[in-house]
Amino acid sequence: MGKLDGKVACITGGTRSIGRGIAEAFLAEGASVVVNGRDEAKGARCIEEMGGGDRAAFFGGDASTQE
Repeated sequence: MGKLDGKVACITGGTRSIGRGIAEAFLAEGASVVVNGRDEAKGARCIEEMGGGDRAAFFGGDASTQE
């Protein structure tokens, strides 16, 4: 059992660097994660590489704009 079992985290900029590290750490602690980024292909690859299965999803878009 992880510290974050049953929790959901939404991580913007989560396909690389610090954001990706946070997503991986949250998954390791039992959370489900929704990763946001601008590049759909990079997002799909990121989710596959993290191995989160049904506990990880990617949502494309630019979080720096309201649209």
